[in-house]
Amino acid sequence: MHAIDSFWTRSEPSFSAHQSSRNTRISIGVTLQDLARQVRRDTLQILDAAQPTWLTYAPPGTSNHILWHAGHALWLQDVLCVKLLAGRGELPVGWAEKFGMNCQALDQTVGWPTLAELGGLLRSQLRRVLELLAAALDRQFGQPADPDLGTASISDRIIHGWHDEAKHSGEMYLILKLCRANL
Repeated sequence: MHAIDSFWTRSEPSFSAHQSSRNTRISIGVTLQDLARQVRRDTLQILDAAQPTWLTYAPPGTSNHILWHAGHALWLQDVLCVKLLAGRGELPVGWAEKFGMNCQALDQTVGWPTLAELGGLLRSQLRRVLELLAAALDRQFGQPADPDLGTASISDRIIHGWHDEAKHSGEMYLILKLCRANL
């Protein structure tokens, strides 16, 4: 059992607990915390289920492997959540070059993190995200994320980040299934 397991339970009522009372207003922060827990749990479960040789296998016709998708998830949440709420990113040096939106090609990338390193970073980031979401006021979530880039609010960007991680988790799961069947 990982230390992150304590994050699957919450001290505050969840979204579904709030649904039973029509007079209870649902906190945006609590809802985003639930989303973060659910999506990151799936990412970590798939990553932890992969055999070491599967981590850097990219099936024919695809561009990325399980390790890249998981590393990209870390990058996504740094850019679309941590940076917006903390005012600065918190990724290791060089992370964007390996896992960012405009990263180097897989065959040109060296020095991939280990499964333990990446899993630890994902778990640590979830703890940080949950802290930031708990500390933020609901009115902060409605503020523009970056007025120079459009009208999207901070909550819009955070939701987009978790939605994108969920898509990458699906890609990871597909690769995992292919590896189980063929490798």
